[in-house]
Amino acid sequence: MVLLMGGEQIMTRLLLPARLARLACALLLGGTVLGNPALARTGDSMSAAYGSYLAGQHAYREADLAAAADYMIQALAADPDNPTLLRRVLVLQIAEGRLDSLDSLARRVADLAPGDPVAALYLSLEMARSGDFQGAVAQLQAQPPRGLMQLTRPLLLAWMLQGKGDSEAALKLLGDIRQEDGLSLLANFHRGLLQMVAGQPQEAAATLETLMNSLETPPLRLVMALGWIYESQGQADKARALYASARGDQADGRIIDRWIDRLNQGQAPKPVASDVLHGLAEALYDIATGLRNDRATEAALIHARLALHLDPGHPSKALLIGDLLQDQRRWDEAIAAFRKVPQDSPYSWNAAMAIGESLNAMKRRDEAIAHFRSLSDQNKDRHEALVRVGDLLRGAEKYIEAAEAYDAAMARIDGPEGANWTLYYVRGIAHERAKQWDKAEQDFQKALELQPEQPLVLNYLAYSWTDQGIRLDEAHEMIERAVAQRPTDGYIVDSLGWILYRKGRFEDAVRQLERAIELQPNDPVINDHLGDAYWQVGRKLEAQFQWQRVLTLKPEDKSLIESVEKKLKDGLSDPAKRDG
Repeated sequence: MVLLMGGEQIMTRLLLPARLARLACALLLGGTVLGNPALARTGDSMSAAYGSYLAGQHAYREADLAAAADYMIQALAADPDNPTLLRRVLVLQIAEGRLDSLDSLARRVADLAPGDPVAALYLSLEMARSGDFQGAVAQLQAQPPRGLMQLTRPLLLAWMLQGKGDSEAALKLLGDIRQEDGLSLLANFHRGLLQMVAGQPQEAAATLETLMNSLETPPLRLVMALGWIYESQGQADKARALYASARGDQADGRIIDRWIDRLNQGQAPKPVASDVLHGLAEALYDIATGLRNDRATEAALIHARLALHLDPGHPSKALLIGDLLQDQRRWDEAIAAFRKVPQDSPYSWNAAMAIGESLNAMKRRDEAIAHFRSLSDQNKDRHEALVRVGDLLRGAEKYIEAAEAYDAAMARIDGPEGANWTLYYVRGIAHERAKQWDKAEQDFQKALELQPEQPLVLNYLAYSWTDQGIRLDEAHEMIERAVAQRPTDGYIVDSLGWILYRKGRFEDAVRQLERAIELQPNDPVINDHLGDAYWQVGRKLEAQFQWQRVLTLKPEDKSLIESVEKKLKDGLSDPAKRDG
């Protein structure tokens, strides 16, 4: 198990409707990459075009969108008026961030496939970028309100109306967004930003204050936006109080600490939306964040690329693109995106942590460890990178070194805060695997002191006692409490079955272990446990089947393999002698 304690998400879930991902499919309808386009011509050129198209499909399925785009361009060259190919090329080019000189392509898509949402979105934003807000409004208003556009068009259109100088119409449009559409909270956020751009700072502050008071844990960007308004109006004390009150609600309070330091030094904040283009970029960014949260990754990437195109200097947008590329397992490209986040940005730490995660995902563990060590050396006041060093060393079965890394991380924390129960937990695992049981037990008990009734810790400590044949009654009670909290966790249910087995209650053990197998059918240890329980109740053929299955699952634990092979040969006798 890997516990991420760094790399916190900058933006909490923006309040978008649950149906957003479903509606996003309409953005990519028409078989953007899947399905076969009807090629209009015949002959050798079409044979080559179809080959390029199939190669593009394959590249897409392999998450190589750059190659997919190139192959689709080759296919399009042989059939330049094919609306399906035109549209696919446009979508892939935007998703790849190839946003320069797409006007001609987008216009051809709009001509051959009227109402296409991607073409309309791109063209309207390009008009806005050139200052033609009247044309941008007309382009977007002509777009049928269906699919994702049904929800996002009002947000973008409001900013374009503001660009035309029609603040009244823009604010009315945002005010008309209904609660049932699921966008009203986001619309109110942008209402506040738009009021600020329109020169209505008092109204902007009132709008965002009302929004903040309606949320239990305000998103970081909402805190940033309201603080920006306060500071821009000379209300430094009010901004400072806002930041201080919000700090404890955020996963990474150090970002807010940097705002407070900047404020104390008399430096002006960077506006969240200084003009209409930045407002449009913020809207696209917020939509992309919501789409990512709903796992509509491709549509999210399109919106994030467009946001960065409008606001190329903003690090949060580069960070989001890196996150989306990680979601698509495009690790090298994700690393390149994260490296574009400036070192002096509040988001630089998150980007640097994400680079290490990408290296590890590429099975370059030694590089990832070196990266996290370097990051730790450069940031002596932070412990998260050292925790990841410990996690990766633990994954490499270097348990003593892992415990040392956790020790170093612990030394950087001011006091045993409740939020750091996880650090005691993972260090306890490292000690237990290194056969340093006394240290492990102390860490598990400290973790429970900081986070009483935490089911993972209850389970690990109780299972360890069970495997040692000690404190069985106490362990049984603890595991029952863990199961009550997580009844569908196969590993915890397995622990319950295993302690019943160790207490000689074999029939009860079978029932729990069968349930654990239903929840985690491919875990070799659980299959081994069930085989043992079957043997003890006389179901010996089923026991041998379970043990044989352990070997087919190819466990990495050599001692488990040796134990199972011995049982397949000799069977099982005294359960008290059974190694868990």
